[in-house]
Amino acid sequence: MSFLTFKNITRRFPGVLALDRVSFEVERGSCHALIGENGAGKSTLGRILAGVYTADEGEIHLDGKLIHPANPLVARRLGIAIVHQELAFCPNLSVAENLCLGDLPNRAGWLDRAQMRGRARAMLRKIEADIDVDEPIGELSTGQEQVVQIAAAVGTDAQVIVMDEPTSSLSSHESEHLFHLLAHLKERGITVIYVSHRMEEIFQLCDAVTVLRDGRRVATEKIATTNPDRVVHQMIGREVIGHTPKHLSLSLGDEVLRVENLSSPGKFKNVSFTLRAGEALGFAGLVGAGRSEVAQAIFGLDETATGKIFVRGEELPPGSVTAALAAGIGLLPEDRKRLGLVLSMNCRENTS
Repeated sequence: MSFLTFKNITRRFPGVLALDRVSFEVERGSCHALIGENGAGKSTLGRILAGVYTADEGEIHLDGKLIHPANPLVARRLGIAIVHQELAFCPNLSVAENLCLGDLPNRAGWLDRAQMRGRARAMLRKIEADIDVDEPIGELSTGQEQVVQIAAAVGTDAQVIVMDEPTSSLSSHESEHLFHLLAHLKERGITVIYVSHRMEEIFQLCDAVTVLRDGRRVATEKIATTNPDRVVHQMIGREVIGHTPKHLSLSLGDEVLRVENLSSPGKFKNVSFTLRAGEALGFAGLVGAGRSEVAQAIFGLDETATGKIFVRGEELPPGSVTAALAAGIGLLPEDRKRLGLVLSMNCRENTS
């Protein structure tokens, strides 16, 4: 008998059928991957299991029993935890306070901070993370926040953990720690639902994979009996052999942005590149490599930056957001919720 069973899970959002009668089984103590293109429904399915969403139709069975994870608290009591792709913390509270939210230790009706710190340190030790438990969450990097969220999930002693793109903001070193932790969790009999786009991770870590396409299950296979090319074919519905994306064959326009020897003390040094009309230029690197800092400097947010920035041949004054906006430069920050939006305001106010 399987440990975890999804049977005809269906979920609708306004105008969208996110999941359409999805059924498959997961073995106890396995790492089971959910993979698919954007919008395939893999994160939605993980969130239904963790009580973030509820299914419109279908059943979930855990260890032979029908369960109804109506909300995250119910899911946690059932032994199910989730590591969200979108980080879910209170930025003004400390690491310890965030890790113990919902179950704060008390003594004679007062918060027992010593016990809270001890419990938080123990949760972080489980994943071999070295983070100051008194540090406000808002002062941590995105990668560090992800590590704390993993500690929160593992620290509940859950028997099922949903990991939704857990390495998306982690450095190579932090990812290796996570991979070591996953192996340890499997040894303890914990079942992991691993949502990821990263084929290499899935074939390195997981025992089985379920492929979703347009909200439907296409296949569930053992990792040992499949291969990346087969999974890609199942994801997109066709083979990809020598395929060149259409945008690479398009001719580019004139130079619109030129950056020369852009530097910022302790962040990045001598960055130079050009960008032409119609071109998409990617910056790759590990967490802390300076990718976001370069973007911020181009937008004028770094007053310590040196070097030259030209837009359509006109040099911009350094450290001026006003000049960058006037030249037609915009910035979509890495942390959308904290730096890109005012969450207390509505959509109209945020876009005005």
